[in-house]
Amino acid sequence: MVLRRLRSIFGGESRTAEPAGSLYGLDAEERGMIGTDRDPLKDFEAAMQRNEAAERAEQGGDPERAIDLYEKSVAEGFVGVHPYEKLAALHERRRDPASALRVCEAYLRLAASGTMPRGAQRRAERKVPEFEARAERYRRET
Repeated sequence: MVLRRLRSIFGGESRTAEPAGSLYGLDAEERGMIGTDRDPLKDFEAAMQRNEAAERAEQGGDPERAIDLYEKSVAEGFVGVHPYEKLAALHERRRDPASALRVCEAYLRLAASGTMPRGAQRRAERKVPEFEARAERYRRET
């Protein structure tokens, strides 16, 4: 409201309002998924806590625990890049290119699925070339 008033005073273009019923720019299909089994952010907070615990385990010198925690996030199809990058790197450090490849391919499938929230999907699309290059390198090593 204040911005509209300032725009009218200073001659700026007025912005068109979002359609009625719009919730943070989500379309009807996206709104319909909230809280259901199809919701890509279902259990997001628990997954974030698990990823933070994995990070602490890795920093604390317990890569096995970190791997176990990151593997769970990857198996659940976590919508962020972090566990995929960290897990692939851990497998690479252990000289296990087959496992690192599996993780990269899981991320590439997730990115191609189009099921991620918009922001995560845009980031995934930017990360795809990096993951494709990593996957190709791991394929050559196996």
